[in-house]
Amino acid sequence: MKKIMIAALSLLMLLAFTVPAMAGAVDNMTSTVSFGGDAAYDMSNKVYIDYTTDDYTNAQYFGLGTVHSGGNRMFATSSETSVIFWKTCDKGTSEADVGNATWTTGLYTTNNWLAL
Repeated sequence: MKKIMIAALSLLMLLAFTVPAMAGAVDNMTSTVSFGGDAAYDMSNKVYIDYTTDDYTNAQYFGLGTVHSGGNRMFATSSETSVIFWKTCDKGTSEADVGNATWTTGLYTTNNWLAL
């Protein structure tokens, strides 16, 4: 769980600086995820990430989710909150739930996410 949190926080910080330069969405990627400006992020084995924006031509708003298929929790956040949220999932899950790119803290909590 600690590695997932570190990976999610690291990726969130990286995305804050590279989202405008991204060519497309990251959708359930494993291995190396490439970002604009030749930045790359290598994820751990069995860690999956999903990324969404409100508009792929102007990624001002984004949602980000991550899950480790060996665990039972997934994590998510968006550009509209400074909180990282989690919820339980089935072990073996490789589809990270990102919610919505414009979800605020209130929308996460009303959709059964818990704040870290």
